[in-house]
Amino acid sequence: MRQSEPKLIVNVALGCIVCEHCVVADRAFPRMRGLLGRRTLPAGEGLLLRPAPSIHTAFMRFAIDAVFLDSEMRIVKLAAHLRPWRTAAASRARAVLELSDGEIARRVLEVDAQLTVLDHAVRSPHPDGRPQTRVLLVATDRRFRTVASALLTRRSYSVTVHAETDDIAELAVRERADVAVIDATGSLTAAARETARLRTLLPHVGVVAVSDDPHDGLLALPVLPKWGSFGPLFAAIEQARGDQELTEGLNARC
Repeated sequence: MRQSEPKLIVNVALGCIVCEHCVVADRAFPRMRGLLGRRTLPAGEGLLLRPAPSIHTAFMRFAIDAVFLDSEMRIVKLAAHLRPWRTAAASRARAVLELSDGEIARRVLEVDAQLTVLDHAVRSPHPDGRPQTRVLLVATDRRFRTVASALLTRRSYSVTVHAETDDIAELAVRERADVAVIDATGSLTAAARETARLRTLLPHVGVVAVSDDPHDGLLALPVLPKWGSFGPLFAAIEQARGDQELTEGLNARC
């Protein structure tokens, strides 16, 4: 039987990623097998068992964190550091998300938090019919490209992804981008150079920078953290889009 495509698990309230690569086990055999036979569960990977009000770690080779969810994907119980040969259950649980040991603390998960399951490529029309903002996402980090593009697409942006960080201005022209999101982790200097070039050649294109090690002011605009809450990234894109529309309006009157 072919395994379903991995999903993305997101904390709705915070806009945070809970699991980047989650396999959904919603049939009898995958639920029974669970994580048995695996030697490890890397951070960022997980298994969503549903329906499942309880789990056991018999015959497993490593500890896990377990997140118990109700029928609406709201957290009803957290069980961290479950070692092999343990059991855990929650009376109101209808599903269990099994994560790498320590992920509950790392992802700042709390009881009552609302989670949701997303495909890695979901495109939704804008609710009020406005044209989609075209976002050019440029990052060498494959995991960030996957997660950010899924969340941005879910929020009705039209997203184009590129791994090459050279000549972003040319990419922006080719993709007719409204906003360019640049991963500055590899080289702040290179990102600053590309940002300056974009602003010179394409002043109508908004620019947002992100980094694993964010700093304020290095690119004459805030450099946002790549991971954690994606709320600031969404807000920065909207701000950049608003600045772009203002620039276009001024140019039209000149």
